[in-house]
Amino acid sequence: MISRFANHAGNIYRVLLETTDGAWLIAYAQTKPPFFVSAASFSECTATAAPEEFVRAINAHESMSEAQVRRLQMIEPLVADDQYICDSKARRRKAQEIADANGVTVRTVLRLYFRYISSGVILENKPRERRRNPDFERAIQRYYYSSRQFSLRAAYEMMILEHYMDDTGQIKEDAPSYHTFRHYFYDHRLHQLPQKIIAREGLSAYQRDHRLTLGSGPGWRDRLGCYQMDATLADIYLVSRLDRSTVIGRPNIYLAVDTMTQLIAGVYVGLDAGETAVMACIAQAAGNKVTFCQHYGINITEIQWPNTGIPREIITDKGREFCGGRVEELSLRYGVVIQNLPPYRPDRKGLVEKAFDLIQERYKPLLRGKGVIEEDAQERWAVDYRAQASLTLDEFTAVVIHAVVFLNSGRLLSTGITPAQQWLEVEDSLLQVDSEELSCMGLPRTTAQMRRKGIRHRKMWYVPSDRDLLHPGETYTIAYDTSNVSCIYVVLDGQYYPCRLGPTDQRYQGAGVVEAAMAQQALRQQIGHRRRASQAASIAATQAIRDIAAQASWAAPKEQDGSEIQKNRDAERSHLTQ
Repeated sequence: MISRFANHAGNIYRVLLETTDGAWLIAYAQTKPPFFVSAASFSECTATAAPEEFVRAINAHESMSEAQVRRLQMIEPLVADDQYICDSKARRRKAQEIADANGVTVRTVLRLYFRYISSGVILENKPRERRRNPDFERAIQRYYYSSRQFSLRAAYEMMILEHYMDDTGQIKEDAPSYHTFRHYFYDHRLHQLPQKIIAREGLSAYQRDHRLTLGSGPGWRDRLGCYQMDATLADIYLVSRLDRSTVIGRPNIYLAVDTMTQLIAGVYVGLDAGETAVMACIAQAAGNKVTFCQHYGINITEIQWPNTGIPREIITDKGREFCGGRVEELSLRYGVVIQNLPPYRPDRKGLVEKAFDLIQERYKPLLRGKGVIEEDAQERWAVDYRAQASLTLDEFTAVVIHAVVFLNSGRLLSTGITPAQQWLEVEDSLLQVDSEELSCMGLPRTTAQMRRKGIRHRKMWYVPSDRDLLHPGETYTIAYDTSNVSCIYVVLDGQYYPCRLGPTDQRYQGAGVVEAAMAQQALRQQIGHRRRASQAASIAATQAIRDIAAQASWAAPKEQDGSEIQKNRDAERSHLTQ
């Protein structure tokens, strides 16, 4: 390859090859392919000295960067053979081989080759400067980065309406195309900016789903009694225990996980949410686990789930359920420290988040087709998982308990022992309290009047265990459990006195508030059907009587005295006895 240069009409070209028929030229310092000119056309060019930049580039070969050396070595097969100057097909085939071997595109290989043979320069991989377009930027900021969630095309059309329309309502000739607008959006990486997500979906969605999280959870405590707590909505639909044809929705799961041992210390499964569910989870963590599991037909030993008592510290997010009055009462009464983490930071309470995943991973494959929600739930033709629901709340609670017992006493940690074993090896520093009292303290409150028959609450009668303690006509504060309507508590001087379902409402024994309400509604519907049937029967009887009366009215009796009536009566009797 020769190093001569020619000038034609003010443009500089490098002469690559000369033949008797003409010459192969390439525009200096360009990335365009070589081209052939005839001898007559070449004679019109004037010879010129090599540009200073070309001379400097040739002399700087020894000081090339490592990246430049690698690029030169990559295109060496093309540079070494002059046939690739003249034969475009062979040149492209060779470029394809080089591209495949180096993991780059054919365009990149040819661009490096053309630039090198035209100017002796190996291009550095420098980021190109992207020009800004104020109209494009303004339209994207105003319309695309908006809570109104304009599409990119809609933002483009708004820009055209504002800046590229003439007085007659026609689009100006210099108006950019949508292709140009779209290319600008992606070429400037505007689709990757955090402000796009924040503007279109909100800060909460960005912090929850898109923000890069580099932090770590709180340091592990050197003693027992620091719990991470959180809640999730289970991926399953449940049915009523009173009527399995009635779907009651998805339950909430609350967990308390010890930060030192990874033991799942407490669990609540129910339809409640908020501080009632939080207090129920803490109460369950404080109580005897053997008795708790027996209620659901599960037999365990104390060493399988060994914790009792309440923690000295609870780590939560700033959810409303952890900032309520009863949680504050717990803190003040027992000295429990509530540590609130920043919102939308699941990475700061990774233990409890992982526990949720492990529990759902265990039951979802086994309950598929029983109301479990799959990943395709939002697809257009997805199965209606509500129609598959078959488990009651108690049955699903038992499922979760089995999963928790396994994770506590069957799962090996990196230390080679289970969380339950690790718990037993460490000194217990929990606060021992009355779990029943703790459960009652977390129940919601209302007022009700004592009547002769008992206390009326949620359209059900409750009979106090000590009638002499309560007086008819007086109004009392009561605490009630939304997960079980079997019993309510009258609160007197900080004490809780149980009142149980009366004889007429025993059908609701063991049901939750939602289930009891649905059963009451079903009963009202049944009574309504019966009343309508009774009314229809009454109307039919009335009509029949009217028909008989109408027929009898055709033969009205003659006026008769008492003696005639007696004679007629005797004649009728003798007729009936024949």
